[in-house]
Amino acid sequence: MTGRLAILAAVPAMFIGAAAGSAAAAETVRGAAEGTVEYRIDHSKYDTIGSHVVTFSQNGGDLIVDVAIDIKVKILFFTGHSVTSKRRETWRDGRLVAYQAHTDENSELFDVTARSERGKLVIEGPGGRAEADGAVFPTHPWNSEIVEAALQMDTKTGKLLKVAVAPAGEEAIEVAGKAVQTSKYKVTGDLERELWFDAAGNWIRLRFARDGETLTFTRVTPLE
Repeated sequence: MTGRLAILAAVPAMFIGAAAGSAAAAETVRGAAEGTVEYRIDHSKYDTIGSHVVTFSQNGGDLIVDVAIDIKVKILFFTGHSVTSKRRETWRDGRLVAYQAHTDENSELFDVTARSERGKLVIEGPGGRAEADGAVFPTHPWNSEIVEAALQMDTKTGKLLKVAVAPAGEEAIEVAGKAVQTSKYKVTGDLERELWFDAAGNWIRLRFARDGETLTFTRVTPLE
């Protein structure tokens, strides 16, 4: 892989009934109403390189969060780097209870599973087995409560990351042609990035740097 493309290998690490039922899902976790939300992925050198699509649904009392990532970087007439990833998060009573992810990065495959067992999250990934006590958040930032999480799980590898999150001011971001007022947060520690959420808890933007370049995920689906 060339130096110009090395930055893109980190992208996946960044790295998702009745009317009464829909309301219940939205109340369980802020920013999670049934339906699909799309994000555009921009690179500071290669412009738009892909999409990140999150679909929320219900299965009984569980909130299901399905994620599809598709990245292709074109160099002249060739694809210099590609990533496809499918993930599913299962949340119950505001906690992650199951996780499945399959990522294909330039034909290299990564599989991660996690499940809740006796109050612990048991994770199986490329690096082996790990266990975490209490609540654990995937690094996928659709859930605004992630800003309170000191322990997070890498969505590509399942690795546990210790982080600190601090407020970083207010900012207006354009979503589907309209300015949306957001709160910005800075994440440091084993993971470094910036996050933006609106007042309703909707994830609006994610940004992180690699090798002097910047990757930005920005919501393109209009807010209701």
